[in-house]
Amino acid sequence: MQIPESADGVYFKSGDRLLYRPILTGANAKKTFDSIPTIDVADIFSPDLEVRRRIAKQIGQAAEEVGFMYLVNPPVKPEKMDEAFDALKSFFALPDEVKMKYHVNNSPAAKGFTPCNPSDKRPGFAGARETFGMGNDYTDPEQHAIKTAPPGTVPLNQWPDEELPEFRKKLYSYFQDVYIFSKALVRIFSLALDLEETALDEFFETPFTDITVQHYLPQPEETESKQVLLPHADYGAFTLLAQREVGGLQVLNANATWVPVPVKEYAFVVNTGSYLELMSGGRFRSTVHRVCAKDNTERTSLPFFFSPSPTATIRPMVSIQSEDTKDKQRQIGKEHMRGMMSERADHPFVKKLKALGLGPEEYTYDMISQPLA
Repeated sequence: MQIPESADGVYFKSGDRLLYRPILTGANAKKTFDSIPTIDVADIFSPDLEVRRRIAKQIGQAAEEVGFMYLVNPPVKPEKMDEAFDALKSFFALPDEVKMKYHVNNSPAAKGFTPCNPSDKRPGFAGARETFGMGNDYTDPEQHAIKTAPPGTVPLNQWPDEELPEFRKKLYSYFQDVYIFSKALVRIFSLALDLEETALDEFFETPFTDITVQHYLPQPEETESKQVLLPHADYGAFTLLAQREVGGLQVLNANATWVPVPVKEYAFVVNTGSYLELMSGGRFRSTVHRVCAKDNTERTSLPFFFSPSPTATIRPMVSIQSEDTKDKQRQIGKEHMRGMMSERADHPFVKKLKALGLGPEEYTYDMISQPLA
């Protein structure tokens, strides 16, 4: 999707829609945020329900008013964050021909390495970054606490065990702690909506999990900060972003002003996505954001995307606050497959589905992990 630029406002991607927000100043300006709130979650596993309710109230307010927040003192040890970042630094430092062994085209779920594309000069596109991704794969023993894959399941993740024997261990050590933290946050969001603490659990029995690490390369020919990830709103339930040393994330407020999100090391930047927006009846907005890079600066960001189970059909769990969400349901697995098909038309797995004569309305998520005829 081509996103145009405008001097009078901001165009951004939200799902499959292109939306626009005008810049508002003076008497036309709305009351909105100009910074990102900080919330201490050290007691998120407190046995005292009232303590958890207090955390939920703060998180709910931040989700309603901003859609982004810093969560400090999370239950993920700083050394695990450091080890994950260091492992990723080692991976991206490998020669390109080695990284290409783990190209996303080798995984039916497009997990693994995506190289940068220097010939793509569009701002915010693939010329500025390379990525590494991993996610749901129940053939991996490290995920058997969530679910065990049935016999015949196709592996989805790819690991550079030969070149970096500790890479998988360090990334999974981080993944497992963030997963537990995310499950706790689901219950916090339930409390924030004045629901029973377990009210949203039905949607997250075997949730979609995804780490897609963004490695933004230095831009030696640039003399100013440039946009390297286009304005967009997330479609998941929520995202937990770890940053280290170099920032660049910016959040769009109601007046179409970009608000910076500086690095707070060992904290998470958390934002709500469109799935949680629907479940909250529109109370928790999926807020627009982008990434900008300064001249000749390298940056690695570590986002953990958390969404409902592939089999879930989500719906508003409280009264509707926005006409955008009225009488709406979303089938998570089908949405995921449609998104994958539209964004990766040249992927071998997508081509195989088309060769079998299957249309988008026939795609199901379990096709990814099962051998195709």
